[in-house]
Amino acid sequence: MSLSTAEALEDATQPTQHHRPTDWLTIARSLADDFRTHAIDRDREKIKPFQQLRTLRASGLLSLFYPKEHGGGGGSIHDAAWSVLEIGRADGSLGALLAFHYYNSAVPLFLDFEGDNAAILRRSTEQRWLWGNVTQYVNRDFFAEPHPDGGYTINGTKKWNTGAPLADVTTVLAIHTGLDRYIYSVVPTSREGITFHGDWDPIGLRGADSSTVTFKNVRVHPDEVIPWRHEGVQDKPIPFWTTFGAVYYSAVYLGSIQGALDTAQDYARNRKRQVHAKNAPPTHADPLVQAQFGEAWIKLQAGLGYFDRVIAELQEAWDRRRNITEEERNEIAVKTLALRYYTARLALELTPQTFEFGGGTMTGDAEGFDRFWRNVRTLASHDPLVHSVRTVGDYALNGTLTRFGSHFPKPTPEERKDETK
Repeated sequence: MSLSTAEALEDATQPTQHHRPTDWLTIARSLADDFRTHAIDRDREKIKPFQQLRTLRASGLLSLFYPKEHGGGGGSIHDAAWSVLEIGRADGSLGALLAFHYYNSAVPLFLDFEGDNAAILRRSTEQRWLWGNVTQYVNRDFFAEPHPDGGYTINGTKKWNTGAPLADVTTVLAIHTGLDRYIYSVVPTSREGITFHGDWDPIGLRGADSSTVTFKNVRVHPDEVIPWRHEGVQDKPIPFWTTFGAVYYSAVYLGSIQGALDTAQDYARNRKRQVHAKNAPPTHADPLVQAQFGEAWIKLQAGLGYFDRVIAELQEAWDRRRNITEEERNEIAVKTLALRYYTARLALELTPQTFEFGGGTMTGDAEGFDRFWRNVRTLASHDPLVHSVRTVGDYALNGTLTRFGSHFPKPTPEERKDETK
């Protein structure tokens, strides 16, 4: 049974209207107001946000970046990135799930600049798919063997599959068993042979399940293979995938900062802190607290301005994707990597600083103030920041652009000689 027969979850397969509202940010903020309720409880009790994900499906946000001619919302990168920020402002786990959905559901677009792999996009919008991620390039023992009836059979185990255990479908990256190339597909997470290990137990992003997954003789039908429409073979990371991912990561970081400041502001205005000094002013009237809050707010505004500038540059590059050069694409990739590094560092600095505004009572478990830092720390640990800043530094200092070569290097003449001995 293939994706066209609607194996996705029942609540994700209801027909949708192709006409979408265009004020995506208003929709995202409205959802965030709802998601903020019980966010602390979901985090503390490690509750998976199934109800909130159903609400996301119904909102139309999931397909906002797809072209209107394929049933999507025709939204911009700015629309998608700021939607992630606003959702992450209320609940970091939901923000991360939306972030991973956006840049994995765009894989058909990244693989086909001309036709956008339109058939897959239409099925996704019609069935309201939430996409997950089984695409870690570092997990090499994950193979796709050609099936006699077309398509593939996939076997292997992968770690770090954010969103896939909660999604309707997931992107799947596997190595062709007979050729030095990758195979990309989109597969229902309910497919026979897929087992999620349920081993996601981090300090943060507790609702954004990233459990290990094992594929055992998982059938991938021909219409589930995402065609590679570029020159050459698919033997390296796909164009724009990490670039968009960096922007969406940054949205989660900035949303976490904003959420932490929102919570601290509410606390300072409405709660009384314990202080030793007699006649101490209320927290919100304390000049020292005002200065600390002001400094954090200013840093956030700088980060948001940087965020918007890089988004505009990425949008310009994406609009030229059919004619963009590899060098131009690599340059925007390093710029988004710089944004990701900066926003991660800013979030790691500012989210714990909110404890300075209210004193010891803010450390109570019921307050949940630590969740913002824990979410940021968990996401920032996905890729060591020191490697990111070194890459950016080499570009800033020497003009060096990272080039994504083949993951299947050809043997050197010396290696070929050794093989014949």
